Amino acid sequence: MKNSSFNSVMNKVQLHLTSKYNKQILENDIAESLGLSNEEYSNSKTQNQIPINALVKFCAKEDLLINHILFEESLDYINSSSNNLISVKYFRNVNISAGGGAHNEEEEFEYLGLDEEIISQIGGPSKLKYIEAVNVKGDSMEPVIKDGDIIFIDKSSNKPSHEKHDVYVVNTPNGMLVKVVTFIPHYQKLQLQSYNTLYPPEIYDFDEIQILGKVVGVS
Repeated sequence: MKNSSFNSVMNKVQLHLTSKYNKQILENDIAESLGLSNEEYSNSKTQNQIPINALVKFCAKEDLLINHILFEESLDYINSSSNNLISVKYFRNVNISAGGGAHNEEEEFEYLGLDEEIISQIGGPSKLKYIEAVNVKGDSMEPVIKDGDIIFIDKSSNKPSHEKHDVYVVNTPNGMLVKVVTFIPHYQKLQLQSYNTLYPPEIYDFDEIQILGKVVGVS
């Protein structure tokens, strides 16, 4: 697949928005749809740098294959061969963090196409079978993880350390949360910590919660 330039990618976004809203779409409309300021959009255009994270969110929201937007291939060609689509399970209707809820393999999901740069960031192709994507709801992990972000979870990594302070998705009696999880070995307990200091830490017995996976990427 041939990589696209900033302009060719934005032309595809513009075509989609024109078809959707049946009106003339300007650059400020494209920027707004991508969640970018006009200055951020202009800088990306000047540097010919595709805003990957913004594009991932846009494609997820608009039900588009990101590979179709990113690469110079037709939609029919991409659909004809799954080898050309790098994707992970995306649970659009599952919200994790300040709210509660539960998540299991019976939940409806779709496949979220990803750029190779993002695949590299979340562990490489060998990790894809363990990766799932879900939405974040709430401000308990701001400023690192914001309300509305998509997080990528590595389900093969579910053993918190007493030395590292990694972020995990956990199922607790209070619902499913994303937190910094630290193991306290002497007491066999887990501390759940928010980045937002307005939220106090929580302590659980080790067998009281389920570690669903480590957060390896945020978009």
